[in-house]
Amino acid sequence: VKSSEIGCVVVFDDVTTLVKAQRDAAWGEVARRLAHEIKNPLTPIQLSAERLRRKYLDRLPEDDRRVLDTATRTIVNQVEAMKSMVNAFSDYAKPSRLDAQPLLADEFLSEVLGLYGGSVNFEAGAPGVMMEVDPVRFRQVVHNLVKNAQEATQTAENPEIRISTGVYQPREQEMLFLQILVEDNGVGFQEADTEQLFEPYITRKEKGTGLGLAIVKKIVEEHGGSIRAENRPEGGARFILRLPAKHEGASGL
Repeated sequence: VKSSEIGCVVVFDDVTTLVKAQRDAAWGEVARRLAHEIKNPLTPIQLSAERLRRKYLDRLPEDDRRVLDTATRTIVNQVEAMKSMVNAFSDYAKPSRLDAQPLLADEFLSEVLGLYGGSVNFEAGAPGVMMEVDPVRFRQVVHNLVKNAQEATQTAENPEIRISTGVYQPREQEMLFLQILVEDNGVGFQEADTEQLFEPYITRKEKGTGLGLAIVKKIVEEHGGSIRAENRPEGGARFILRLPAKHEGASGL
């Protein structure tokens, strides 16, 4: 009697990228629907409050006037806050339409960070290094990261925000990356949160949509880059952003 051996083949497929793409698409659809549903009633609410204020403010007794003034101002301010939230939803759901241009990294960042005066320290460490980015979208990345750092350092005795650039080249690879570090001396992260920081609607702030860092990650990845976060040993947070780059005068990214 001949014996026969039966074997089996086990195939493992890494579906991480597929699952992530499906999840991002689902979140994008949620954001799009929320933006649409919330935006529609905001304008009539604001206009109605402003009309009530104009029509009745000067006709009421002093006490009632103060009540109407406070109430209508509160309505208008909250509508503006909701509009900001809607804009964040729209940004996250927005399809990718990049108008990428080759830009000198240090020059671009110096210009953008100049808007913050001396509140952000910039250390230019990538002379002649070019990145190919959509200027409008990448400005949003920088502004969102600075805003995040500003909020994290609100309780610091001497708030410090530092952004620096450099060049990163993996071992045994010819690919060159621009590395941007965004550091602060704020409250840092809980270790359990570092993996979820870039997930939509994840936030521990009293105010905020939880979309700021999700939008940052989305834009960075659309440019072929990566971003991660960690706590600094001396306290505070550090974001490490890497983008494909080249030296000025080199051909192709």
